[in-house]
Formats: sequence, structure tokens, C-alpha cells
Amino acid sequence: MRLPRCKGAEGPHLLMAPALGALLCLVFFLLLGGYFTLQPGIELKIPESPFLLLPQHDPRVVSVTGAPLPQIYFDQKVVTPEELREELNKGRHAGSLIIRADRLAPYDLLMKIMTIGANSGYSVVLASGAGGS
Repeated sequence: MRLPRCKGAEGPHLLMAPALGALLCLVFFLLLGGYFTLQPGIELKIPESPFLLLPQHDPRVVSVTGAPLPQIYFDQKVVTPEELREELNKGRHAGSLIIRADRLAPYDLLMKIMTIGANSGYSVVLASGAGGS
């Protein structure tokens, strides 16, 4: 007499568990992958510097693109210097303001943003890449 060892292990149900596991891994990857990006879609070539910045606790980040049309990005939207002043004055008045500026960003625009940050009560820091000599 022959006894069946795995009754019911046939059919499409056997393939459902691995497919469902792969689908859940893909969903978690997509959900967590977007969380770790700072500001998607803005490519900056920041200057290099040998100075290291200590880790900042919950900083505010402003990105400035370079020529031919410099723009200011704050909280993932384009703002003018006046709107940036209003946004910074709305928020808390402590902590650090990190400015990520492209190499081709105008100096007068950077100085204007630094002045706005300092007048709003933030310690202003210019971000740079690792290296330099």
C-alpha cells in the first residue's frame, strides 16, 4: 500500500508564498528607498574642502543651483529670498541652516541667504564635498 506524504502540495498554491514574499520585499524597498533621499531631482556639484562638519541635529537645508538660472530650494520647493525669510521666521529659531550650493551659484545670492539665516537666529553652515587640499 502506498501512502501519500504531502497531500495538497500540488497546484498554484505552492508558488504563491515565494511570489508574495518577493512582492512584499519590493514594496518595502520602494517605501524606504524614498525616505533616505534628501531632495530628489536637484544635482549639485558642491566645492571640495578639507574642513569637516560635525553631525548636526535636525538641520534645515537650503539648496542653491548654479548658472544660468540660479534657484533656491527649501522643503523641496522653489522659493524666493523673501519666501525663504518667511519660512525660516515661521519655524524654530535655533539650530543650524546648511546651505548646499552649486559651484556656479552666484556669490551675492549666497550672501543674501546667509544673512537671512543669521538674522532668523540660525547658525549658517556652507556644505562642501570631502577632499580638497
